[in-house]
This record gives sequence, C-alpha cells and structure tokens, in this order.
Amino acid sequence: MKNEIRLALLCLATTAAPAFAQNALPQCGATNYDQTRGIFTIMNPAAGIINQECLLTVYPKGTAPDQSRQLPAPDLIEGNYVIDLSGGGAGGAGGASKDSGGGGGGGGAVPSRTVKYLSPGVYKLTIGTGGQGGSANGGLIEGGAPTSLTNANTGELVYGSAGDGNWRQGAGVADGFGGRGGVAVAGGSAGGSGGDSGPAAEEAAQPGGMSQTGGFSGRPGRAGGDYGRGRQANAGGGGGAGVGDGGDGQAENSDSVAGVGDLGGGGGGGRGGRDTAGAGGRGGHGFIRLAASDPVPQAVAPVAPVTGAVGQSAVTEPVPTATRPARQARN
Repeated sequence: MKNEIRLALLCLATTAAPAFAQNALPQCGATNYDQTRGIFTIMNPAAGIINQECLLTVYPKGTAPDQSRQLPAPDLIEGNYVIDLSGGGAGGAGGASKDSGGGGGGGGAVPSRTVKYLSPGVYKLTIGTGGQGGSANGGLIEGGAPTSLTNANTGELVYGSAGDGNWRQGAGVADGFGGRGGVAVAGGSAGGSGGDSGPAAEEAAQPGGMSQTGGFSGRPGRAGGDYGRGRQANAGGGGGAGVGDGGDGQAENSDSVAGVGDLGGGGGGGRGGRDTAGAGGRGGHGFIRLAASDPVPQAVAPVAPVTGAVGQSAVTEPVPTATRPARQARN
C-alpha cells in the first residue's frame, strides 16, 4: 500500500510540473502588448535578456472570456489568423578613434507571414530582443534573437524560428571597429558601411539597405552626416530596414548617439575620428502580430483535365532566420 501511495504522489508531481512552469510566465496582454500598434513585442526589457516569454489564451467559439480578467490585448477566439513575425535586428558597430573610421550599421531581421488556424488553448510567445551595439574602439557586436509562437501544453512550434528560449547570442568580434556594414541574410537587409577618412581618399558613410522580403516597408537607416566636409567621412553607417526602420548612423560633428532600430531594424553605427569615437545603436526588438482571417485563403484548383490534377495550397510558411552581427567576418 505504501508503494502505491508513493507512486501516486510521484505521478501527481510529474503531471503538475508543466502547469507550474506555465503559471510562472505572465499573460502577454498585460506585459507585451503594444496597443498603439496592435502587436506583441518587447516591453520594459531587463538588462542582458535575449527574449521575453509570455502566455496567450485562445478561447473556443461561442464562449466569452472571463470579464474579471480583462487584459489590454484583444481577446482571441479560435480561428484562422494572419501571423506577421520577426526576430530582433543586429546591433551597429562602434566607431574608432585610432583609425578615424565610423562603425557599420547592423543588418535588419527577416520578417515573415503565414496563415494558421489557432485552436483553443494556451500558447507561448517568445519574442527576441534586438542585438546590442558595439562599444567604441572594438566592442562586442550582437545579433538579434529569434521570435516564435509555440503550443504551451505540447511544446509544438506553431510558427517562427526553432531554438526558442534555448537560443543564445552568438560570439561577436572583439577586435577592430566593424567599419563594414552588416551583411544581409536571405530575406533580410544589409547595414551601411561606416565612413573612413583614410590617407588615400575619404569614403562616405552609407545608408542601410531595404528589406528583401516583399510586403514590409521599413525605412533604411540614414548615414550619419558630416556637415564640416559635406561628406560622411568618419560618420556611422545606417542600419538595415526591418518591418520597422533601421537606426541612423551617428554624425561625425554631433553630440547625438547612433540610432536604435525598430521592429527588427538594424542599429546605426557609431562615429569615429581623431580622439573621439561613439558606440553603435541597438537593433530593433522582434514582434508578433495576430490578425483574424476567416476563412483561410485557399488556392483554387485548376479545371481538371482528363488526368485529374489537383491544385496546390497558396499558403507558404517561410521560416525567419535570426539576424547575425554587423560585420562580414562575424557570422
């Protein structure tokens, strides 16, 4: 009898563990919902975090959510949803005083869109932060973290980048100042190179690149200005565009700082120059947008010939790739 009781208690402890872990996470509507833009994103991040996780409940049709627990986010009812998603953008590089060169802007994250049916249940949102910009004179440059939507009960990946909360920032380069802009991964955007006033010729800082994924219109970050020369030598490069804008590069003759990316945009590069150097800007945080879409769009089957061919689904599901640090030699 004692062994049976012990076995029963062990089973109860095992089944209760997942529920306890879920309860430890906050509700997304209370902690991660941006009402102005209608998205879930990073809000009030603590220093050093790579993502924020929260829970989202999808209710069955015909049932009203508990009104005593109203959250800022709209209530979600089971059905088809258009999901827009992006990880964080890469940070911009810092400028250098010894080499008189501006830092390159960070690359923008790869946005993606799909249509998914969300059944009743609890889902976990893992939203990636933007990578930190490099400090002046050769500091570490970080890539952005991925974003995903998973079933909180089963752990099944619904959409987004695999790796979830186990992902860690990649090692960045600690030498040099990252004068070249971040290289774009497929579907993302490139950062602009920083300016250089080398002995041979001055090279102007460059703006960031446009996103290679259609349907998203973030603005590339501008190159930092150099009002004394009329060119952007020694200024920081602009961050690549994401769903949001890339950060602007730091101007050479300015007390401003390098710009921060928005919604997956890359951070701007810091300025360089004699006896002065600035840090790069942080990449924009990731986000998830859920928009009801009933019914799911279906491809129309072609008129069947004698062979009876069947049409293919029109819904595609590109998997976003986490952006990496803002230098060609790194990642």
